[in-house]
Amino acid sequence: MSERRKSQKGFVAVTLITLLAIAAVLIVYAAIIGIRYGGEVTVGGVTGTIRYNTATSGTWSNTLSVTPAGSSWYAVWNTTGGEYVGPVTISWQLWKKGSLSNWSDATTVGPAQPTSIVLTSAPQNIYVTSDGSDYSANFNWGQTGYGNTAASYRVVATISSTG
Repeated sequence: MSERRKSQKGFVAVTLITLLAIAAVLIVYAAIIGIRYGGEVTVGGVTGTIRYNTATSGTWSNTLSVTPAGSSWYAVWNTTGGEYVGPVTISWQLWKKGSLSNWSDATTVGPAQPTSIVLTSAPQNIYVTSDGSDYSANFNWGQTGYGNTAASYRVVATISSTG
């Protein structure tokens, strides 16, 4: 094989390797320019206590004994305020305790009850209603067919920001 042919093959090989290297860089570069970052999101917590009562108003307690089964009982979330401020959706869910004593095997009972409300910086009483404000329309867990049989229950509120 002549020196000139070897030189041409070498040139072609080096050129192809160079083109492949450039193509690889462009592919990586294209992936890099494809990333977009959103603005910073700061998630504020919410605090408070869910309390119970056998009436829609009056004295609310951290625990409640209801007798007989099927009697009325209600829940309210007393926020402490000052954390997250803005519109939220609350999904209220009834949990029924299983055979373990630490709620790890609890099951949900019935559909979740939704509330849409704006949390403020002040403490609030939020009831299990569509807008969270009407205590007289508070959801009756004991007479809905969900929390009306002999067992241990608790209400769990899952709060999601909507704004």
